[in-house]
Amino acid sequence: MNITHEILPWANPGFRENPYPWYARLQRDYPVYQENEKSFIVSRYDDYITFVKHPAMSMVEPEWVQPHHWRAFLDTILFYDPPKHTALRRHTNKWFTPKLVREWVKHTTEVVREALGEIDEQGYIEAHHHLCVVPTHITMCRVLGIVEDDIELATLNTLKIVGMQTPASTQADRDRAKEGFDWLFSKCRAMIEEKKANPGEGLLDAMLALEAAGEMTSEEVLQTLVLFYFSGAPNPAYVLAAILENFARQPHLFDLYRDEPESRAAMINEFIRLNPPEQSFTRYPTEDVEIRGIKIPAGSSIRFMTAAVNRDESVFKRPNQFDHTRPQEASQHVSFGIGVHACAGQVISRAEIEASLNVIAEHYSRIELAEEPVTLNDDRIRNYITLPLFLKK
Repeated sequence: MNITHEILPWANPGFRENPYPWYARLQRDYPVYQENEKSFIVSRYDDYITFVKHPAMSMVEPEWVQPHHWRAFLDTILFYDPPKHTALRRHTNKWFTPKLVREWVKHTTEVVREALGEIDEQGYIEAHHHLCVVPTHITMCRVLGIVEDDIELATLNTLKIVGMQTPASTQADRDRAKEGFDWLFSKCRAMIEEKKANPGEGLLDAMLALEAAGEMTSEEVLQTLVLFYFSGAPNPAYVLAAILENFARQPHLFDLYRDEPESRAAMINEFIRLNPPEQSFTRYPTEDVEIRGIKIPAGSSIRFMTAAVNRDESVFKRPNQFDHTRPQEASQHVSFGIGVHACAGQVISRAEIEASLNVIAEHYSRIELAEEPVTLNDDRIRNYITLPLFLKK
């Protein structure tokens, strides 16, 4: 019997829907778990904080890792270590400073207001698409300076590519991922050609200028464009949808958000802790490391379990409960990662979530579920498919 199937049953529907009981056992009994000869899993907060930032932790995959479609991003920050990672990230970071983000989220606010203006008399809206995906997608398109069409197709093909990241992925998952990547890369190549013919002032224009100056390669431009294009909406959209579902199921939390604006940032932070869209990530140590007495050889795979770390009871008392009043030292979740590889989009994601919620809170006093939401979750990524709501004045 493979003990992994008991401890971390990757394909089990119950695990995918609610993995936290398994994660709690993992932290208690197997805080550094050796899944097989080359793969280790880390789930405790202190170990995460210490070793994610360890200089030996590399993004570069060893030769034993089987080829996969995500290597389409080999020339992006997803697979670069410093100093290449630092140099490439510097080119895009300047577009997401707090000052510029305040300008970008004006677009988010505008699109949310437009969506609310289309709601029928009963207050019905498919909230995931219209309030979560569309505003964040359009905002990223305007940052990049590209067309805002094909939102449904972009969403569909994004879902195709994320489905192959789980260890339980099937050949059908991998085939769908190839379809998704083919569509996204084709779309982005066409946008680059259009941009060359009709220049503007967006982030893509800036990257093409860097290519012309020899500071970015053509592959870096293309792959970075695909990365921003497909990832600019799903993660903030997931968190926003999770918050709206929680407001529907726990009306007192929406009342609190509406009535206490000074609590909003802390509430959003706590929701992000409880609902990280990306459940884990992998690093490859370039030298031997030892964690809790477990020796991990260089070239191994270490999977850091973000979602488990965010509910480590030694740090977050009553970890499965919402509590936005946690003291600052006990509220430092890792949903956006830490260190040099921390999420580049976290500033704009937080701002988009807050801007969207503020518009909704300004116009409505109650949120109700129209139907049960439909989700598509696995051990790596969490997604909503639908979130039907009634918004009441």
